[in-house]
Amino acid sequence: MDTQEFMNLSALEKVELVNKMLKENDFHLKNVASKLGLPESTLSKTIRGNSCYQFNKTSKQYERIMPIEEYKKYLQSDYNEDKMEETLQFLGEHLEELKGLLHEHETHLILEPEIYDPSSKTITRTIQVNESIYQLFSDLYSSKFSHIRLREIYSKCLLDFIRSYQPKKSPESKVYGITSEVQQVKSQMLTKDQNCKIKRGK
Repeated sequence: MDTQEFMNLSALEKVELVNKMLKENDFHLKNVASKLGLPESTLSKTIRGNSCYQFNKTSKQYERIMPIEEYKKYLQSDYNEDKMEETLQFLGEHLEELKGLLHEHETHLILEPEIYDPSSKTITRTIQVNESIYQLFSDLYSSKFSHIRLREIYSKCLLDFIRSYQPKKSPESKVYGITSEVQQVKSQMLTKDQNCKIKRGK
């Protein structure tokens, strides 16, 4: 490779080529510079340039100098990789336990605060139900939820039914409701104004 071809290479390509030639020439920089048609000092200056490369006397290779901020990012990325590896290792070691916890959460009965509301009254009602369905309910209750009072279970069933099937107010109905309230207020204000006029007339 002649001098002009070498000078046209990118900074990284120059370093890779010089490091390769150093290995082939018993790490003598002067010999490498001579083969590239450059004085040793010019070659060193060209490599160092603005690309943060310095000659390492121990390895006898050009190595990149890492700026402090870049080094911090490197450490952070290395830390994140270590944390990720640690996390994956933990998941692998405790996978079955985690599956069990997730399954338990899916089958866990969650009772809303309304069901335990101390200000709410308790009433007694007699209901008629399908015998087969009630038997399935009774078996399930006895096997898994006997620690919860039946009235809480009934309340939970009713609340779930309400939340699933109660019609939700549409935006139009909300606007209509607001308009009706505004009209009612206006009507009340008009009535008060008329009363005031009547009193003044007297």
